[in-house]
Amino acid sequence: MKSFHTHPKLLINELFKLERCGKYDEALAELRDIWEDTTTFPNVDDFEPRIAAEIILRCGSLIGFLGHNKQLPNAQEKSKNLITEAHQRFLDIYDIEKIAECENYLALAYWRTGELVEAQTWIEESLSRNLPDSSTIKIYSYIIESKIDFANKKFENICQKFVSLKDDFLNFADDGLKGDFFNHYGLVLRNLGKTAEALENYKLAKIYHQKSGHQIYLGTVENNLAYLYKSEKDFINAHQSIDNATEIFGEIKDKTRIGFSLDTKAQIYFAEQNYIDALKTVERAIKILQKSENSGYLVETYLTKTKILLSLDDFSAATFCLFDAVQIAKTHISEETAKNLVKEFEAEILKKSTQQITQTFTEKELVSGDLELVLPLSISHYGQYQAIRIKNTHLEQIGLKQNSLAIVVDDEVKRGDLAAILQISDESVYCGFYDADFGIVCLEGIDSEPQLLDESEIKILGKIVGVCDSEKNSDGKIIVKALQI
Repeated sequence: MKSFHTHPKLLINELFKLERCGKYDEALAELRDIWEDTTTFPNVDDFEPRIAAEIILRCGSLIGFLGHNKQLPNAQEKSKNLITEAHQRFLDIYDIEKIAECENYLALAYWRTGELVEAQTWIEESLSRNLPDSSTIKIYSYIIESKIDFANKKFENICQKFVSLKDDFLNFADDGLKGDFFNHYGLVLRNLGKTAEALENYKLAKIYHQKSGHQIYLGTVENNLAYLYKSEKDFINAHQSIDNATEIFGEIKDKTRIGFSLDTKAQIYFAEQNYIDALKTVERAIKILQKSENSGYLVETYLTKTKILLSLDDFSAATFCLFDAVQIAKTHISEETAKNLVKEFEAEILKKSTQQITQTFTEKELVSGDLELVLPLSISHYGQYQAIRIKNTHLEQIGLKQNSLAIVVDDEVKRGDLAAILQISDESVYCGFYDADFGIVCLEGIDSEPQLLDESEIKILGKIVGVCDSEKNSDGKIIVKALQI
């Protein structure tokens, strides 16, 4: 290893290259002769002012990146202190580009701890500097700004800026920054519902990060791909991508990103309505992220858990979980973020607990007219519902009494599911536990003879998930109860 004292400029360049490809441990190893104890200030007494300021800046940026990944205590505070010192030294010699670089890293440090107002202030300072469009420091400012805007859900704002910035990134940025651009652009496009365009940008981001060798950001692209596949209900590819991401983060021991990748995994399970595995996974994510300084990630993960608990009809636990998220947001992020969490919680309750279904049926299926149903949380996530009048007693033991209404959802019916089936010839409806083989469908009741139907002569209406009788709420809407089978 070359000595800093004999080759300071060469080693500073090497530090920056290692930082840009995510090799933070290796970069810190290069600093050992002047910064062996990272709890103290680096020894820069023997260097001229510009070199000394640059070394302090590199120390501050590296401890910020490494501390975020490894969950080192007070890492962002150390990062802020070092970069603030470097910022003052560059102000003293009035090096505009280096001043802006310090402001970029200060914005990033505040973003990591969820202090978005401070992060926004610093990135605005950096962007106010009169740097040429070809400056990689200015280009990097736009990446950091997009992180802050994304946390504030300013998706349209990012999208408009990125359209105008694409040529600058392609012309002047290195592979790592190009990967950052396409990854963040894809992230915004996905949130705007432009999934095909998002996928193309993620593929480009993956190519550039493979070239740059930045494993952390390559794993982040895999995480974002998993989100996209989830939104398209392509759960096989969603699980594959998030498992790839978690494996990458595990290999490089990036604890914080392991935590947020597990949150993504939990959200995929949630989208599949596999609430038990979703809850187990999100609890693992929270346990990891509680040790991180990234309050934003932790708050989002608590929100994921809150939604899962609501779907499991555990309203009390969901409320306590939301309370934890709100307290963290108020303490470490902002009052506005805390209020937005409460609004999102209220919207989730409204969507799941007061969803009203209006459906018209023929007399053979149901009495004529419209029905308004109030669904319990556990079955309110399906897309389409029907109500079938039960006219016999063979399913009373499981809650489907004669003259009650069975609530049928448009979902895949598997062997053993309670199903409703339409006889096409006369539009008769049959209900029972489903089985099928050799072109014959069998519906079984409790202590009754099974009904055998020709598969070519029937239509499967769907799975029975709830029941209601004459009980109504104060608004006159029929109350549905979930079947416990």
